[in-house]
Amino acid sequence: MEEKLLRDHHRVVEIANNLKDILRETNAPNAQSLASARWAFAAALMQHLAVKERHLYAKFEHDDRPFVKAYFEKSKTDLLKCFQSYTDHIATWSTANALAKWKIYQIKAVHVVDIFIERLHAESELLEFAKRHDIDINTPSMMTTNWTRKAFELKDKVDEQ
Repeated sequence: MEEKLLRDHHRVVEIANNLKDILRETNAPNAQSLASARWAFAAALMQHLAVKERHLYAKFEHDDRPFVKAYFEKSKTDLLKCFQSYTDHIATWSTANALAKWKIYQIKAVHVVDIFIERLHAESELLEFAKRHDIDINTPSMMTTNWTRKAFELKDKVDEQ
């Protein structure tokens, strides 16, 4: 499972970097290209978070050891803060609004994507922590957050034009 999580992690970062390439263009892309790139990132991110939820996050939350729960609370708080900034960004910037205010949007969007790239890189520590403390990430656990539902809420907002 660790290898799958790492492969998925690299895939999400690659898709994020593809989106950033579009965001760095001087001229705004067409609406379909931008919406597709935004959705590709949102979909890959949400799929990755859903897998991590069942194999990693929920394992930490269901662990009876207080030091594990304490460790994960800090990580979860940071993840939810990152996710909230992303959902706020999507709610503010429909594709049409992004294209209409391209120069401003570029700066804001790159910043939000970078927040998640940084978060994904930091999550390698979660895998190390799980290994160090014998937390089985190979078998799934009950979910505590429904990332798939959140993904479809984001898709509706990304597709608005």
